[in-house]
Amino acid sequence: MLDQSFSAKNFKIIFDISNRNGLFVEDKLSLTSIRAYTDDIKKYGSLAKQKRKSGDHKLATFFNEVKDRVREDRNLEIDRVLAEISSNIAKKDFKINLKPIRISGGKDLYTVDNISEYFFAINQVQHNVSRLFDVKQSNRNSIVQQLISLLSDKFPKAVVRTDISSFYESIDHATILKNVNQDNLLSPKSRKIINQILRSYKDLSGSDKGVPRGIGVSAYLSELFMRRIDRLIRAIPGVIYYARFVDDIVVIFIPNPNEQPRDFLYEVKKTIEGHSTVLTNPAKTFQKNIYDAASYNFEFLGYEFTVKEGTVKTKLTTRKLEKIETRLDTAFKDYINLSVIDEKSARKILVSRIRFLTGNTRLANNKSKILIGIYYSNSYLTEIGQIKHLDNLLKKHTNTRLTSISLKRRLSKYSFIDGFKNHRFSSFSGKQLREIMKIWK
Repeated sequence: MLDQSFSAKNFKIIFDISNRNGLFVEDKLSLTSIRAYTDDIKKYGSLAKQKRKSGDHKLATFFNEVKDRVREDRNLEIDRVLAEISSNIAKKDFKINLKPIRISGGKDLYTVDNISEYFFAINQVQHNVSRLFDVKQSNRNSIVQQLISLLSDKFPKAVVRTDISSFYESIDHATILKNVNQDNLLSPKSRKIINQILRSYKDLSGSDKGVPRGIGVSAYLSELFMRRIDRLIRAIPGVIYYARFVDDIVVIFIPNPNEQPRDFLYEVKKTIEGHSTVLTNPAKTFQKNIYDAASYNFEFLGYEFTVKEGTVKTKLTTRKLEKIETRLDTAFKDYINLSVIDEKSARKILVSRIRFLTGNTRLANNKSKILIGIYYSNSYLTEIGQIKHLDNLLKKHTNTRLTSISLKRRLSKYSFIDGFKNHRFSSFSGKQLREIMKIWK
């Protein structure tokens, strides 16, 4: 049976997983007593390494022993801190309140105060919902791979493409609560915290529909909400493939030649809107009827698919290409602004950002080995003209916006084509990635 308790033992699991994924909980939550032990572990480890290199193995052994004792003390301190956090969450007056973040021209985000109790309580609820209801997000690369395979045959088919308007904001609370209360599987404490989050969202938004963007558990609740819709669409006669990535949906039908032509788009739309509170987005909802000689294209998950006579070609969507172009432009703008104050730091971060954009990396300390970058984020790309365009744009920025010959020479070592074709890989620490990414948020 799943241990759903908000205990120090379970929080230790969350603590360790978060640190392995590069979050560094003691820094994020300002747990200074734990950070002090962590710093000492690094200090004595460094001293041991220095002494070993110098041949003083006796002192190297001593410092390693001190490091091991400090690590034991750190574990005891983590246990003490987490036990205190667990005790605070168990109090009757414990309550989670959201804070809105207004985004000009975009959907509102929500956050919570940087409080240890909030962090561990929300993460424990996420874990409980995920494990109990087997909730997980679809794999983007697997969907793209499956689509290419299915579209590569010459059989007539109909492709329905849609997405859900204001997805997070349209999920009604009654359905969520019905799902989480199902069979009383979820612990009372977890249900109480979910209720608190929804109630706080309602107070701030004025609506009894919607889950807060920016709060981790919302992704799990939205997946749970869509489970019935997923099942109903798959059950529509003629469906040979269905995939959904958050609010993006694609459905492939094989028409029956012995039946009257069907409006598959209407059937999908009716299934979604007739069995939930969400609505499809008219601007991104269409049906493509595919025949042997037909050439057609559609966008899905950052790719533009073009299919003709069983051949599938892919390129980046305009939006995704523009995102990379904007990041390039912003990186050079930030260098120009920062170089007036500190040219050395400006140069260093610009090189790191260009190395990041043109190459590939693994998310810091992530043991699941999640790889991202120009190749690994676009590995099913068949048309590389856009990649060559990005190289030309990089050269243009370098030649027209920089005056330093040495900096130009250094940046000339990096190219998008090299990163894509040769899968060029770079390593960055969690701290480096945060510094690189901060201007692009």
